[in-house]
Amino acid sequence: MLPPDFRWHAVGTAPFDRPNSLLLDSTEVVRLFQRVDDGTWWATLNNHREHLSHRTTRRCSSYEQGRAGAELWASRHQDRLRTEVDQRIKKVLAGKPFLMRGGT
Repeated sequence: MLPPDFRWHAVGTAPFDRPNSLLLDSTEVVRLFQRVDDGTWWATLNNHREHLSHRTTRRCSSYEQGRAGAELWASRHQDRLRTEVDQRIKKVLAGKPFLMRGGT
């Protein structure tokens, strides 16, 4: 079961019946994506972190298993995720720059 304040949202080219972005306070913490070359599903974890090296990518056996695994991961790490997302939001509100996905 998904912890309170976390919600799924469809972003990019994801069909609306398959939301692929797990959000906490409108901040993405997990993204599920399917490769076009071989159809495999992957999850990137800790997407709220500034540096790509602090994120993790995991292969999923299916969309459903990826979603279930992401929810389990969010449940286990919800205290840390809440703290880190809160810090990120405070940083943005204070007008301090933060790095985008590409590390720039």
